[in-house]
Amino acid sequence: MGKGFVDLYELLEVSSKAGEKELTRAYRAKALKYHPDKNRDNPEVAQIFHDIKTAYDTLADAKKRAEHDEQRRALIAKRQRQSTLTGNRKKMKSELEADERRAHEAYEAQRTMHAQSTHDAEAARFREEAQREEWRRDRSMREHTQRQQRKQMEADDEREREERRRQASAALEDVDELDRSIRIRWDPADDDVSQGMLATAFAPFGEIEEVVMAPVSGHGRRRAAQAKQQSALIVFKSIAAAHALMNVQHETPRIRRFGRYWAGGREPEAVQRITGIAAAKKEPVASQSAPSGGNAGSDADASSAQRQKVRRPDVSELGLDNVPGIELDFAEFEALTLMRMRQHHQKQRTAPT
Repeated sequence: MGKGFVDLYELLEVSSKAGEKELTRAYRAKALKYHPDKNRDNPEVAQIFHDIKTAYDTLADAKKRAEHDEQRRALIAKRQRQSTLTGNRKKMKSELEADERRAHEAYEAQRTMHAQSTHDAEAARFREEAQREEWRRDRSMREHTQRQQRKQMEADDEREREERRRQASAALEDVDELDRSIRIRWDPADDDVSQGMLATAFAPFGEIEEVVMAPVSGHGRRRAAQAKQQSALIVFKSIAAAHALMNVQHETPRIRRFGRYWAGGREPEAVQRITGIAAAKKEPVASQSAPSGGNAGSDADASSAQRQKVRRPDVSELGLDNVPGIELDFAEFEALTLMRMRQHHQKQRTAPT
């Protein structure tokens, strides 16, 4: 009934006006029903039996029963007051719920109208977005087509340029051996010059086919002493490499020590033809690149010696017996000698052992 209060009449299942006999009869029936000896498999029966015994003892005592009845009446009155308040609360709650329901219905109606308006606006926005997206796709397709066309045009142009480069490269490589050879000269005091050193020094200009150094023994020493310089022949695989060496813009100290001359005594017509420069006149060997710095005096003497007419020495071992003419320009003779030395070395390498 109340918190912590047990209605003993309800426990014994009798009315609040029951007499002693009715209480005794109800107690005996309950005690017989919930006696522990008859309900040994139910552990809660002992507590129920104890509660029944306590209820009977309380109600059998007039003083205790009066106290119990007073508490019971107070709790019943309290419950009635609460029931009345609960009815009022229920009424108020019902009215509040009705007001909330009406407000909710109005809100739902307004929200539905707003949702419809939003839906219409969204639909219009989606249509506009779809139109813009379609326009963007069309523009993207046009730009893609234009890019593909430009790429195709660029590829065609690149193929044409590559073909022109290939033809130019073939024209540069398909030249006479003499046109892609450079004759170099240096001071005999530079005793660190060797065939390997020359190959390493001039390799940055292009692939080198062979390096041929003039002999310095016997009459070769006398000839070098006469020219006051030593010489060698650099044979490149491409005339472009030879042209790069002859027209280097920034000389390193390693390159500056060497005088550089076309092996044929002048710039080949192939270079003039490829570069589009007309050969207005043939420049003598003395006009070609010469070493600077400490070799300037030696080069002046070498240029003077190049213009001297000298009798060709005996070079029968180098295969020069059939060279026409009794006297040659010194530079032309030197280049020709180096070329024949190279050919002789090639024959020796290819000859069967």
